[in-house]
Order: sequence, then C-alpha cells, then structure tokens
Amino acid sequence: MWNLMVVEDETIVRLGLRYMMDWNELDINWKAEASGGEEALELLEKEEIHIVMTDIRMPGMDGLTLARQIKERYSWIQIIFFSSFEDFPYVKEAVRIGVVDYLHKPTMEPEEIAAALRKARANLEEQQAATPAGYTDKERESFLLEWLEGERLPEGMEERVRRFGLRTLLGAGVQLAILHIEGEVKPELARFMSFRYYLEEYAVRQWGGLLVSRGQCELIWLLPRSGKGHDEEEIHEYLKQLEQGLSNMLSLRMAYTYTGIRDGLEELPEAYRTAAAQPLSSEGGYSGIVRLATGYIDQFLLKEVTLARIAEEVHVSVSHLSRVFLKETGQHFNEYVTAKKMLLARKMLRESNLKVYEVAEQLGYANPHYFSKLFKDDIGMTPLEFRNQ
Repeated sequence: MWNLMVVEDETIVRLGLRYMMDWNELDINWKAEASGGEEALELLEKEEIHIVMTDIRMPGMDGLTLARQIKERYSWIQIIFFSSFEDFPYVKEAVRIGVVDYLHKPTMEPEEIAAALRKARANLEEQQAATPAGYTDKERESFLLEWLEGERLPEGMEERVRRFGLRTLLGAGVQLAILHIEGEVKPELARFMSFRYYLEEYAVRQWGGLLVSRGQCELIWLLPRSGKGHDEEEIHEYLKQLEQGLSNMLSLRMAYTYTGIRDGLEELPEAYRTAAAQPLSSEGGYSGIVRLATGYIDQFLLKEVTLARIAEEVHVSVSHLSRVFLKETGQHFNEYVTAKKMLLARKMLRESNLKVYEVAEQLGYANPHYFSKLFKDDIGMTPLEFRNQ
C-alpha cells in the first residue's frame, strides 16, 4: 500500500478530502497531513511518503516551493496539485516541476481525484519494477556511468546488469541520445531538474528506456529497440519535437546527439563515445565537447575562463580539449576567448559611458594599456578612436 500525505491550510478541506474517497479501494494509506509547506517537509523526514497532494496557495511556503523542495530531496515522490485557481502559469510551473496532475479544487470530483491517484500509483509501480529490490535509481545511474565512461568493464558486470534489470529493459538492442540544455555547460540545479522532469514526462513515459544524469550537465537517454522508436528517422523527428516543446513550455533550448540502433548492451560504451564526438544537432559544426566549451565561455566570459577549468567541467584532459578546440574552431583557446572579449568590448564602448579602464576591468584586464593594445590589434584602432568615430 502506498502512503499519502495531504498538505492544505484549511482543516475543513483536509477533512472533506479524507472522507470523500475510499482509500482502501485505491490501495492508498492516508499516512499524514500538514497545514503548510514547512510542516510537510518536517513530516517527510520522519515518515515514508510516496504521494503528496498539496494546495498551491498557502501561507508561508506555498505549494510550488514545497514541490520543488520535494523533487530535489525525494525524487521518487509523486505530487498532485489542487488549487482554487485555474491559471495557465500554475499549470506551466506544475509541468516544470514534474507533477502528476493539477486539479481544480472547486470542481474536482471523486472520480477525477481517483484518476490522478491511480496515475501516481502506476508511476510508483513502474519505478518499483524498473529498480529491483535493494537497489536505488542513483546506484543504477552510477553503475551505468561507470560502464559508459570506463576503459574496462565494471566489477561484477553480469550480476549487476541482471540485478538492475538492464538485460530485460535493453538487452534486445539499444539506442542512445545525449541531451543538453543549449549553450549551458553546467546549468543551475533547478533548470537542470526541470529539463529532466520534462523529458521523463514526455519522452521516457512515451518511448520507454531510462535517463541517466551525467553530473549536472547532460542527460543520457537509453532507449530499447523494442520501444516505439524503431527507425532512426522517426527518433530524430521526435527529438526535434521535444526540442520545440521544451522551448514552448520551459523556454529552454535542447541540443542533442543520437547514435542509432546498436545490437546489445555490450555496445553501449562505444555508442556513448560515438554520440559524445558528434556535432550537436541544434548548432552543427562543433562536437559536443567543443560546443560545451564555447557555451561555458559565453556563460562566464566576465569571470575567470581558463582552459583547465573548462576541461574539468567537461571531463576531458587539458591537452585533448586544446587539440580538439583548435581543430574545430581554427583558433587556439586563448585566441578565441580574446576575440569574444573584444566583441563585447566594442558593445560596451558603443552602448555605455564606462571609461576605457572600467571596460578593461570588467573584461578581466588589470592593465588598461594591455587591453588597448589587444583592442587595436583586433580592429586596427584604439578604444577611444573606436568610441569617437
């Protein structure tokens, strides 16, 4: 039986909901109730909860904030929103967070509530089936990353494949896609989690397979051959649809690479290396590594940007990144960064009243004379001449 917690600041609503449903028939145990978000989080530390039904508008911590906190700490918990307000922004945020359903409190009927709870229960049962007893999703992801990125097979390979259910899920053949938030090497946790929840809801639930997070920078989507995506043209088209959906719903752009169908699990590491070396589809031209590097430069141009720092972020050696960067961009790393800074310097000189030494400082040059020399080498005139032309 699955344990439920209801979070609602109005006692009469909690009581009404409690006695409105036949919980035994739904195979759900009314385990706990709370009058606000803070109390709910305290109860979650003490009780084993599987489903949370919460109002959105409450004093103190509201339901949206509570849901974000729950998803960060207890990713398996299924969340159902109910509210007196039927506003699209709330629905949109619910999708961002990854909730099961959004119910309109004044009009919700027992049948509608039961349907949402059955959906939550089905999600939990699916999670339980996908992760055999004694293992967590995190442990399975760690094993897969060790396998994908390693030069040799992990210890106890066959036993772990069997215990994690991977042979059943993917053994007949596998497809692999690497998914990024466009232009962000290491996005904020909330953005990355929204990205993952959207893909779990609209990609994994529809096409099957599983997602693996590689740090906070990319998702690896392993799709079974037996799923819907039998042909490569079809999966490419679907990835484009996902990209459009992410843009419309979350204002995120997705970049991806895709390997095509492989015959079995043994080919996973080679498939991953192939995908990682391909150009990202939404940008073209650059491999995944260089695309991430240029994205990092754009994101942190006004902070310290070094080859070593970016190599660490994208998990490659400094020498490998330097070599690939020069090959694909035609510029050494420092030349590329300097050119980006000079472009920004032109914009700052043209659109602001900052003095030349202030522009230099903002771009990380302590010596304004050195900055002026770089600027003149780049466009053939000094910063003052450029501003006064």
